[in-house]
Amino acid sequence: MRLLQVRDLQTHLHLRRGVLRPVDGVSLDVDEGETLGLVGESGSGKTMTGLSLLRLLPKGAGRIAGGSIQLDGRELTSLSEREMARSVRGRLIAMIAQDPMTSLNPVWSIGTQVMTPMRVHGIESGARLRAAAAEILRRVRIPSAEKRLPDYPHQFSGGQRQRIVTAMAIGSSPRLLIADEPTTALDVTIQAQIIALLRRIQTETGAGIILITHDLGVAASLCHRIAVMYAGRIVEQGPVRSVYRKPAHPYTQALLAAIPRLGAGSDRLTAIPGQPPSLAELPSGCRFAPSCPHRMAVCDTYPPETEIGDDHRAACWLHARPN
Repeated sequence: MRLLQVRDLQTHLHLRRGVLRPVDGVSLDVDEGETLGLVGESGSGKTMTGLSLLRLLPKGAGRIAGGSIQLDGRELTSLSEREMARSVRGRLIAMIAQDPMTSLNPVWSIGTQVMTPMRVHGIESGARLRAAAAEILRRVRIPSAEKRLPDYPHQFSGGQRQRIVTAMAIGSSPRLLIADEPTTALDVTIQAQIIALLRRIQTETGAGIILITHDLGVAASLCHRIAVMYAGRIVEQGPVRSVYRKPAHPYTQALLAAIPRLGAGSDRLTAIPGQPPSLAELPSGCRFAPSCPHRMAVCDTYPPETEIGDDHRAACWLHARPN
């Protein structure tokens, strides 16, 4: 069943130096119980897309300039800020922030921080609230959960802090969970534990997940579908196996080629030439064209999204016929 439907989403940042377009016509879908991986290099617009879904944009500068965001058929762009805060943000859509040390308040106990979303959204109250917070921490595998409720963030390891941030997000049983780089700065063992935790949460709750990451290996192990983002737009999306085995867009091909492989026998790592375009001066044509080995004259016009295979699409003139 379709949970989230985003069509032609456009987010603008109005700054002194001009208008930036970090999200410029993004369309994507997420079904119940599905994980969509939003991948791409830093600055491609992944995190801003997630914040746009929550309408958590920089105050005074950020605004949704166009497009549609529907959750369970409900249009979110038309809701007031009060409606978003009370009934959507943190209740139906929750976000696991990238850095737990900056998203956790250092002067509040973790018990207070886990209980607050449940209290604000009326999930639990009174004497049951503390027991519910301890149960959520047990679900994310925090040892001696009830005894650790009075402890503070600095008393936990990096992996445990990531689990606590996850507990805060799932405490209100959201329909959609946005995980922004949840394994960044964690060692490989803890990464595997966080991936297993997200997979288990999804199995238990049926929530849809958007995994924002630059790590294609993490995305491959957790996601059902992949959306590849470059300079504010999704250039390719489809089932994980299809995109990884037969990448259709030159940018996706370049990303996969840049992954080091054991036994490859190469003396040099593969790099993507050039730089992404400025978000203040985006070209009208394909944004990857200056770095693309297949560049053609028609690339000066942005290509339409073309069906490559079963639910596999790419925006590239290599697969589309110019009019």
